[in-house]
Amino acid sequence: MGMRLTLRGGREAVIRLIVTTLAVAVGVTVMLGVFSLFNAYQNTTARQCWECSPTTIRSASAPASASAGGTASPQGPGRPVGVNPDGTVDLAAAQQAGAKELWNFSQDFFQGTELRRLDLAALTADAPTLPGMSTVPAPGQYYVSPALSHLLATVPGDELGDRFPGHRVGLIPRTALYSPDELAIVIGHAPQELASRQATKPITAMSTAKEVKGTTTIYRFAFAFGTVALLLPIIIMVGTATRLSAARREERYAAMRLVGATPRQVATVASVESFVGAACGAVLGTLAYLALSSQVTKVNVTGTRFFPSEVSPGLLGYLGVLILVPAVSAFAAVRSLRRVQYDPLAVTRRATPKPPTVKRLIPLLLGVALFVVAVNLPATSNAGGVTYPSLILTMWGVVLAGPWVTMWSSRLLARIGGGAATMLAARRLADDPRATFRTVAGVTVAVFVGTAVAGVLPTAVAAETSGQRAPLTDVLRLRYDLGGQGEKVGLSPDQAAATLHDLRAMPGVSAIPIYLGAAAPGWTPASGTPPPPGWQPPPDYVSCAEAAALPALGSCAPGQTVSVIAADELFIDNPLMLHLPVLGYSDVDPTNGHSTAATVPPAIDLGKLQVTTLMVAASSPAALERARTYLDIHAPVLIGMASPDEWSTNAAGPMTFGEVASVRGAQYRAAQQMIMFVVGLTMFVAGCGIAVATAGSLVERKRPFTLLRLSGTPLRTLRRVVFLESALPLFAVSVLSGLSAYAMALIAVRSLAKGVSMSFPLGTYSVAVSVVVVAALGVILGSMTLLSRMTRSEYARFE
Repeated sequence: MGMRLTLRGGREAVIRLIVTTLAVAVGVTVMLGVFSLFNAYQNTTARQCWECSPTTIRSASAPASASAGGTASPQGPGRPVGVNPDGTVDLAAAQQAGAKELWNFSQDFFQGTELRRLDLAALTADAPTLPGMSTVPAPGQYYVSPALSHLLATVPGDELGDRFPGHRVGLIPRTALYSPDELAIVIGHAPQELASRQATKPITAMSTAKEVKGTTTIYRFAFAFGTVALLLPIIIMVGTATRLSAARREERYAAMRLVGATPRQVATVASVESFVGAACGAVLGTLAYLALSSQVTKVNVTGTRFFPSEVSPGLLGYLGVLILVPAVSAFAAVRSLRRVQYDPLAVTRRATPKPPTVKRLIPLLLGVALFVVAVNLPATSNAGGVTYPSLILTMWGVVLAGPWVTMWSSRLLARIGGGAATMLAARRLADDPRATFRTVAGVTVAVFVGTAVAGVLPTAVAAETSGQRAPLTDVLRLRYDLGGQGEKVGLSPDQAAATLHDLRAMPGVSAIPIYLGAAAPGWTPASGTPPPPGWQPPPDYVSCAEAAALPALGSCAPGQTVSVIAADELFIDNPLMLHLPVLGYSDVDPTNGHSTAATVPPAIDLGKLQVTTLMVAASSPAALERARTYLDIHAPVLIGMASPDEWSTNAAGPMTFGEVASVRGAQYRAAQQMIMFVVGLTMFVAGCGIAVATAGSLVERKRPFTLLRLSGTPLRTLRRVVFLESALPLFAVSVLSGLSAYAMALIAVRSLAKGVSMSFPLGTYSVAVSVVVVAALGVILGSMTLLSRMTRSEYARFE
């Protein structure tokens, strides 16, 4: 009987089946797309991190602190066997201890993009290799990623290719890369050559651990949040679709109960109707996803593309939507008929619900107040414990206040508006504002999140390279004072002189060296003992004449030739904590900018000191890359780091200040991109939900609309009624949501980044909001064709 009512129940049943099928199909297509991207991300993060710290050999007195994944902690006690205090390798000792390979990983950059470089030298026939590779590249050979291979073929050699000795013999396999856009190279060396290179490690096995980036937690949280944020509107939309013409169906089911049908029989009929529509929609949505899967692979949600073969929901994803979606729809249909099953006469006894009160504004106001408190708490306190609850409370407050705003908007519409359409729409909105707002709740939440993100994150990214920091954006800085096992070393005076001479001979390139002062006698970091009380690290010095090329660093007193400089401040990984000027100070507190002034001892000779930091300014990107290529060959930065993410978060590589900001900004952009991706999909699904809800409302009110039209009410009046019923709550609550989010973003910027103006992308935001509003209104207007068909006079006899 359920199948007969579904397939042969007349025009209304066919319309209901079609709308339900289309609604479920849209939801299933979006769900499969999200599952595909999530699986691609999971597969990418699960790859072997061959760049991370490998397994080394520790002495018996200092056992290896290797994890189950095969990595050794860089903070483990003692040095690996065969590693000298200066960071080079004693080849004979390493081979005697059982080392199979020499391993040296470093980070480089090209035009702001990270480049991963691994130098290897095989010591045994079974030397470990990268995933997917069968052999270690021989001396003078290298393997590159496809993206880097393209650059090497198109970029002049003195800007990139000259950095890498030897010739290309192949491509790095896809299994060893996290993205088709990754820049990576693996270079083979002779053991004697690589053993003399600082930060080289004798290893027995590659790391088998997964790579953990600073953005990993952001992406995992965003995917989890996105899944929930998408499932809720999809469930609402599917539930609305399965509840089309609910009032008419309840009357029919109530009649069945009154003539003797059991609750189980009624539940079976209802579940079959919902199951058929949801099953057809699940199949149609799966087919739609398969047709669009090639476009899904092009979606960039993490800043880098996924390999197309990784973008798939998998067998479990397909089975999940094909089985669970129809089952959940059938269950929802049965749950919605509890009143019919137990009290069929109650269907005709419906009372107007109580109107929402002003108390619904309390959570919103309380959330904003807590947020103001949270952003003004000191940085050292647990502000996160207040910030996150305040955000959640505010978002919940917007949703809770929605029905109240809808009710008062309808009352205002009734007062200032005129005509039958306005009065009819206002009366229905005021009658049940909760049900009316429920259809647009997803859009208002998306507007809140999108507005807040548009206000805060672009401001944070722009602030990192604005103000005093702007002149340093394209300045390359390198540090040489972290070599060996912790002692401060750098370029020798002879090496520094040759390097500076060659750099300054390049057109458009200037170099500013920073020198390390003499250490206090009696103790060095390499001694392995705690420093004595009152010990201070040696200061850094710079020539005033050379520092004048970068006025942002500060200025010297008249007649002064040498100045102390807080060089460590230049290597902070968070540009917002870079406080300028740094000339004349030995230390700058990154949290509050308080500086410690220092003087220069008399008769200091910079030419006899080591260079620990080098800053290079260039007049063009090409000149900058030529200087970086020269430094890669003649004065490379060789620092032992445990992972690529540690290189980036410590800002240790040969990076410009702008690239440091870009690494930090990547986390902001990652969060922004993921959130906006979720917001966009949520708006799309919510828009479809509005269409389904509007269509359902029309089908449910077929009788009164037909009678109104039969009594002489123009069709345009009925269309205005339907339009106002959907557009008014959408517009009113979206304005409230957007203004609340903008106010909170403004509070956050002014409290957390004092002196930084808010960089709100007004143009992009206006276009995005306009597109969303026009699309939502278009969806509402699209349902008007159903109104004209269902209210024709020839159908009045059935009412």
